[in-house]
Amino acid sequence: MRRPLLCLAATMLMVWIGFRLSADEPRAPQNLIQQAANVETVTKPPVIRKSKKRERSGQVAGKALPYPVFGIDEVLDHLTKAGAKLHKAGKTKGDVELRKQLDRRTCELTLPTATDDPIADRDLYLRACESVFIVCSLYKNESHGEWQTSLATAFAVTEDGVLTTSCHVFDNEDSADAIVVMDAKKNVYPVTELLAANKLTDTCLFRIDAKNLKPLPLAEDAVPGAHVRVVAHPGDSFYFFSSGHVANYERDSDSILWMNVTADFGQGSSGGPVFNEQGHVIGQVSRTFTLYAGGSETRGRPRRVAGDIKPTDKKATEKKATAEEFMDPQMVFKSCVPVQSIRALVKPKP
Repeated sequence: MRRPLLCLAATMLMVWIGFRLSADEPRAPQNLIQQAANVETVTKPPVIRKSKKRERSGQVAGKALPYPVFGIDEVLDHLTKAGAKLHKAGKTKGDVELRKQLDRRTCELTLPTATDDPIADRDLYLRACESVFIVCSLYKNESHGEWQTSLATAFAVTEDGVLTTSCHVFDNEDSADAIVVMDAKKNVYPVTELLAANKLTDTCLFRIDAKNLKPLPLAEDAVPGAHVRVVAHPGDSFYFFSSGHVANYERDSDSILWMNVTADFGQGSSGGPVFNEQGHVIGQVSRTFTLYAGGSETRGRPRRVAGDIKPTDKKATEKKATAEEFMDPQMVFKSCVPVQSIRALVKPKP
């Protein structure tokens, strides 16, 4: 009888001792527990939410970029509104008036000095964006009263507002009511005067009413194989950078010298600068020629067709004949004005 009672008493004693030991264990204060919870919350990976705010041109998530970023409609709307305002104020000139000055052969200018230090593609692009302009010819559509645009490229050669572009920007069959230019900061200036031009070499120097521009130095002609870069506005893609090499030089039927390059460009690039390794201008974008191998008229010889020639659509028979002539396109020649043709327009100041 005593043995079971002793066993029961021993069991109760052990349970009481275990309870006391657990009650005497040190416990973390409530504030430490809360701090640990807070630390765990902070170290969780943050949730990234996309901003619903519409990004402005030249900005990403509200952060300004060091280079221009434009939308097509944004540029056309801005050029149209600013150009129309200048035209209404009587500050613009159209093609008809400016073409009267195409017979000017030279002008006196002081050009910036070139250096020998090479420049990387990225740095060249940022520098070029400060000197390259968009040229916009504005046409008033009389039927519905809206403005239409035609775009090209130009770049500054002096600080006091002298730019260069292709002569065919002004010398064409169109009749623009106003011609303006816009820089990368969206400043719009009217073309006020043609200073010198040469139709055969497709070169033209003109003036805008602007100061403190950043002109691009003119270098000497580059040899075939030399690395080149182009910044222009092909197909409404503004401040487009491409690179390649000088492919060769050749003369046309008028004995005019042309430079072919492998850097890419297209419609809207006319007048754009072609750069060398030092970031100086060795040429100016002019035109493209597509090489066709097909068609009965080739007789085994390829044909070059200028980019502005388009198939006629007057008659079905003409359509068919033209389609045959434009069979088998093989390559596109990128033809540029060598820098010596730009220099020929400049008479150094005494």
